[in-house]
Amino acid sequence: MRQSKLGFFACLFFLLLACEKPAPTPTPPVPPVVESTYQNVEDRGLLENAQVDEASGLAASRLNRGYLWAHNDSEDKNRIFLFDSYGKGKYEFIIQGAENRDWEEIAVVKETDGTATIYVADFGDNNAVYSNYAIYWFKEPVISAGTPILNTITQVNKVTFTVSDGSRDMECLLIDQQSKDLFIISKRETQKHLYKIAAANMVPGTTTKAEYVQTLDNISQPFSTATQVIQGFYITAGSVSPDNMEILVKNYLEIYYWKRKAGETIPQALARQAKTVPYQMEPQGEGITFAEDGGGYFTISESADGASAVHLFFYKKK
Repeated sequence: MRQSKLGFFACLFFLLLACEKPAPTPTPPVPPVVESTYQNVEDRGLLENAQVDEASGLAASRLNRGYLWAHNDSEDKNRIFLFDSYGKGKYEFIIQGAENRDWEEIAVVKETDGTATIYVADFGDNNAVYSNYAIYWFKEPVISAGTPILNTITQVNKVTFTVSDGSRDMECLLIDQQSKDLFIISKRETQKHLYKIAAANMVPGTTTKAEYVQTLDNISQPFSTATQVIQGFYITAGSVSPDNMEILVKNYLEIYYWKRKAGETIPQALARQAKTVPYQMEPQGEGITFAEDGGGYFTISESADGASAVHLFFYKKK
């Protein structure tokens, strides 16, 4: 009787082993996010073009390697400028049919067909009085040895947009380099607002809405109610790296940096704690862009007195 019981339990044991599911294949570990680090400032010198005196936007060209696009803000002509990474060059392009009410940001996106698109954001509103704003976009021109100094861009698209929670002063445009969705950060609020215009809503000649996404309570928080401190924390510019994996956002005092995780959206990245990267304060720093090769970032400022020349600064990736 004892042997039969042992045989029964032995059979049951081996039967259970046979029915047991194989151990699942372990999930490979997610590679850690490696954040970039940057060297201290390198002064690339004064801009050769004295017409760039109220620089309010800066973007690395995608088709003219080593060149940067910039524009002035309100009360200037409807034009953008092109110069090299040491500030040399006086190319000027009139944007036909556009109005510079208060241009505050410029961005460039590389397209899958090898072309590139320039976006110019007319969304400055110091007193929050405008009922609508505009985004212009057009194909990036390519310069050559025969390109004249003065040029005109003729095929220009425009979308008019409103902001879902009222008028806002805005100076920061971030464009997802793959989806082409546009993200805008408000300038003046203590807790900055993030808005989105989906790429599908960028239909030329139409009016759309910048929808509120979230409040950014983890960056650019004034530590005092003093007016000058509050102004120092106004958001003035932003940039998404050409590989779509890094984000920069700046105010007048510092620059915030995020490295996106795999599958992470821009809003999800911005909701995380940022780190600060090197920045030498400028008289009125309102322009920032990643270099076209991702090897660092440039900043530019309005001149201190509206008359003196403007410096171009570079921060090289370590």
